[in-house]
Amino acid sequence: MKIIRKNVRNLTLRITSEGEVIITSPLKMKEEYILSFVKTKQKWIDKKLSKCKKIPEDKFLYLGNFYDKSELKEDLYSFYYKKAEVLFGELIDKYIVYVNKPVTKIRIKQMKTRWGSCNYQKGYINLNIELMKKEIKFIEYVVLHELAHLIHPNHSKEFYKFIESIMPNFREYL
Repeated sequence: MKIIRKNVRNLTLRITSEGEVIITSPLKMKEEYILSFVKTKQKWIDKKLSKCKKIPEDKFLYLGNFYDKSELKEDLYSFYYKKAEVLFGELIDKYIVYVNKPVTKIRIKQMKTRWGSCNYQKGYINLNIELMKKEIKFIEYVVLHELAHLIHPNHSKEFYKFIESIMPNFREYL
């Protein structure tokens, strides 16, 4: 567990895809409070850690499976990017029919704290290249989630009802 003290208002907890638990806390927050907070989140932490896959040095993770790095003919980032362009495009095509709103730009980039984002006013969808390490159903959920923001630019009950109407078991992928 890594505690990072910053000039922030709230205590946050995140787990990297490699399984590192990172706490960001306000500068003057007492350590006892931070540890107490972590203790209340232990079940969630354990659940998330059970889904993390440690990547051996000679392997890389692609769509939830390990492959030998010796199979790569290019650097890993280029491999992920080329695969992401195709896969994300196919998934957006698959789910855009439910949204019936235009996507004007798809951006694939490295993001530290989120899997994707949407600018519903401009029709931009941003997707994290790290998704290429995840299983396909999780990637499908993220794409649908971001597309749903074109209709519901929030996380209201209607937003999740809309997602559930298309992907009834979406909570399994969270």
